[in-house]
Amino acid sequence: MKKAIALAALISASAFAAGASAQTMDMQGPATSTAGVTVVDVTNDPSSGNGSRLPQSVSNPSPDVIQNAQAELQSDPGLADALAMQNVELANVIAIQTAADGGKVVYIR
Repeated sequence: MKKAIALAALISASAFAAGASAQTMDMQGPATSTAGVTVVDVTNDPSSGNGSRLPQSVSNPSPDVIQNAQAELQSDPGLADALAMQNVELANVIAIQTAADGGKVVYIR
């Protein structure tokens, strides 16, 4: 009987430790992959064809929008790496939006 109780306690402790480990990993967050990053070149405005028009805040970004985008790049090395893998010059990033699925839409010129 003591062995059964000890085994149950061990299994319970193992499950708790695994859950705590998973929580720690979630808090760090995964590195941003190129799959979660969409790059839109605003110099090729899709409104010239059948596409949708770019938001005004992106087609004519204010200095604050550009500064916020550059600050986000500085604070998110995973995003900067994903853009570098797509041959995006970070100085050309003018705006960044977070999509509903957690991905990033990065506007460049």
